[in-house]
Amino acid sequence: MPIYEYECVKCGHVFEKLQKVGEGSEDLECPECKTKNPKKLVTRFRTNLWSTFLDDMDRKVSPHKFK
Repeated sequence: MPIYEYECVKCGHVFEKLQKVGEGSEDLECPECKTKNPKKLVTRFRTNLWSTFLDDMDRKVSPHKFK
């Protein structure tokens, strides 16, 4: 499940929420002031895919390092 960032429309508090893809924000509330329906922020996609790829390649090229 992805992590989404939200901003409260009343107090401006930014918080993260772990949600299913396509799940709405109507039932969410700000953890600071309890205002409902925060604004979803546009955030960049983060992944560790590149570091996993490099680790796998290093294991193939230099298996003696991982024994």
